[in-house]
Amino acid sequence: MPEESLDRLHSQQRAAKVLETLLARIANEGLPIITWTISSDASQAILTGTCDAESADQRRSDFEAWREALAATEVSDVSEGGSTRLRASVTDDYEDLIIALIAEA
Repeated sequence: MPEESLDRLHSQQRAAKVLETLLARIANEGLPIITWTISSDASQAILTGTCDAESADQRRSDFEAWREALAATEVSDVSEGGSTRLRASVTDDYEDLIIALIAEA
């Protein structure tokens, strides 16, 4: 296996460990359930939480709850065609990977 592929595999394994911890926080801290994705694309955050509730207000609320819980920095708040794309990111220092949050509100 090429070294680059091994690096991505190890990143995904670390992301899975972080995701396990994040999912435990849902029950422990009452955080909302959102969709989590582990990426294989080196140009994206390895772990992304997508706030995809039915209503825009709920998506915004879920985004803010997770952003606060992770102490993530809001990257942008860009309006596109009447909706707002919320983005935030934080680096997990223990596993050294970026966690991104997104929501369309």
